[in-house]
Amino acid sequence: MRTLTLLSASLAVALGSAAPSRAQEKELVVVATGGAFEQALRKNFYEPFTEKTGVRIRPVAASNAETWTKVKAMREANAIGWDIVTAWPEDLVAQADSLAKLDCSRLTNLSQAVDGACTERGLLRTMGGVSIVYDAKRFPQGGPQTWADFWDVKRFPGPRAMPNAGAPWWPLMAALMADGVPRDKLFPLDLDRAFKKLDELRPSIAVWWRTGDQSMQLLRSNEVVMAMMWSGSGFVLKDQGLPISVVWNDAVPNIGYWAMLKGGANQDKAYAFLDYYLTRPEAHLTFANAFKYDTSNRNMLALLSPEDRAARGSAPENMAKMAVIDPAWIAANRAAVIERWNRWLSR
Repeated sequence: MRTLTLLSASLAVALGSAAPSRAQEKELVVVATGGAFEQALRKNFYEPFTEKTGVRIRPVAASNAETWTKVKAMREANAIGWDIVTAWPEDLVAQADSLAKLDCSRLTNLSQAVDGACTERGLLRTMGGVSIVYDAKRFPQGGPQTWADFWDVKRFPGPRAMPNAGAPWWPLMAALMADGVPRDKLFPLDLDRAFKKLDELRPSIAVWWRTGDQSMQLLRSNEVVMAMMWSGSGFVLKDQGLPISVVWNDAVPNIGYWAMLKGGANQDKAYAFLDYYLTRPEAHLTFANAFKYDTSNRNMLALLSPEDRAARGSAPENMAKMAVIDPAWIAANRAAVIERWNRWLSR
């Protein structure tokens, strides 16, 4: 590992010190979504990395919207206090000015990753979907299989939950598919049509969830009978013994990247962590089995049983069922979409 860089003067000022402390030199700040997902990252990646290198990882829990709001504030203050953040495909475009360009040649373990894992702004971390997840015991004759079914409150009665987690294009895409738009013809999003369709379902939306843990608790407590939620959260509930079904048909791809912030003081350590993340397929398998999200480690995929492989979002038959997303359109229009979404929710 290359010589560790010193903390920048601006960060030292922000920390109230002229020079980094020994503890700060041995710390890497990594931002993810918190909860059980963070605990699995800690157990399988953060703690083993610390044991191997002596560099402690300080996890920070933040939603997508909170992440980029904080990053913007850090940039304006010229004090980048985080090192690695979670980014979605559209973030790699929209937030490019805040992200360091990755030198993929520094990742000596890249051969252990799936093809295309290292991009200009991010390293592929996880692959899953935002799916229909429903309580199967409430629908003994079969539950919703399409977004049109999700909207059909007469055939499938009961309160629903949908996300308000910083990506309003997810429910907007679902609304358009419910209104008959093919999953590969969604972009550019027809916002008027999508919001009109959401108006129809709004009385049946009991909760607009903000975190994965919240969405899971809604089904545990029987507060809702179905939700648009992360597929991994649905599979966790299923593994916990709840009668949960996860539907891949028309799911929105949910792909997570590790991205390094531009101007971060600890880029050598950040590269070391990213390189370490690519190793140890058994750890990836343990992590993946907890959430049913695939990771970028190609050897982990080979360790999955055929049954588990068929349940994952990366299985060819499931990928073929997913909606097609346009990260560039989202990046170009996200501010306007979020502003309109917030106005609609506040009505």
